[in-house]
Amino acid sequence: MSTRRTRWWAAGGAALFGLVVVALVLSRGAVSPAGVQPIELPRLNGEGTVSLASYRGQPVVVNFFASWCIPCRKELPAFQAVADRFEGRVAFLGVNHQDNREGALALLADAGVRYPAGYDPDGLVATAYGLFGMPTTLFVSADGQLVAKHTGELTQAKLEEMIADRFGL
Repeated sequence: MSTRRTRWWAAGGAALFGLVVVALVLSRGAVSPAGVQPIELPRLNGEGTVSLASYRGQPVVVNFFASWCIPCRKELPAFQAVADRFEGRVAFLGVNHQDNREGALALLADAGVRYPAGYDPDGLVATAYGLFGMPTTLFVSADGQLVAKHTGELTQAKLEEMIADRFGL
């Protein structure tokens, strides 16, 4: 193959790679309408199970947390405050991710969290959603569509803003 043709192929391959990287970066946080996976877990802070399907007809904020996650510890009191503010209009559901039950229960008690939380010690739900990083918060519409995903700590103001933007409240 000639040097000129080799350079052309190399340049074309580099350009294609660049387009793929840009597309991936731009799609970060984008959500496909089919992105909602079932959540059915043993309840961490109570008896029975928690299920995302049981909230159909109401918008839901799903927060993945763990006792070993420092940003989770910082944001959980804000989540409870926002859950109180939007009570009856937006449901909140916690998912304890790859944690031990005792540490998770202590964290919820320390943070004053009263909304339901599921226990997922193997991290199967996060894997099903393709989540990377903790904490991660999902916003699920009343009709069961995943409308947003946020990875990283949320302040009370940012959480309220995202609820208003995603759910029109």
